[in-house]
Amino acid sequence: MTNLKQKFTDTFMEMLNLKCLDSITVTDIVGKCGVSRQSFYYYFDDIYDLVEYFFQQETDKVLREYSDINSWEQGFVCLLKWAQVHKPLVMHTHNSLRRDSMESFMDRVLYPYLIKIVEEQAVGMRTTRQQREFIAHFYTQALNALSLDWIRGNMQQDPEFLAKQAHMQF
Repeated sequence: MTNLKQKFTDTFMEMLNLKCLDSITVTDIVGKCGVSRQSFYYYFDDIYDLVEYFFQQETDKVLREYSDINSWEQGFVCLLKWAQVHKPLVMHTHNSLRRDSMESFMDRVLYPYLIKIVEEQAVGMRTTRQQREFIAHFYTQALNALSLDWIRGNMQQDPEFLAKQAHMQF
């Protein structure tokens, strides 16, 4: 990653901790970085592309080591704890006009981890690819719904309790 791309990301995260996503502009970011708008657009299509890039980087860091049936619960706890640490950022993103982007991002991020778990568990079973994909999609939606409900509830519930509840159903 280039230093400028990281600088855009860091500057944006600083701003997002202070104000709503919908009130941050590319002009604000490049002004604080002291570069042109074209520099920003070299790396990102828009603010939402930057948001997705940041969340993707952070989620990959957290989930990389927790992608099997024995550790997915701990990975889920780590994601929820990460969200608590970055609460202003998560809340501002969730409360923005583009909430649907956050929800679809969560789908795209969790599904690859869950399909891997389902595929591992299905070894030796007589299931079709379509059945395995359905199961992974189902649990992706379930975990996302739990996560979004938790965010809407101001992240009050203990992440470990929430993950244990989800694990009992998995």
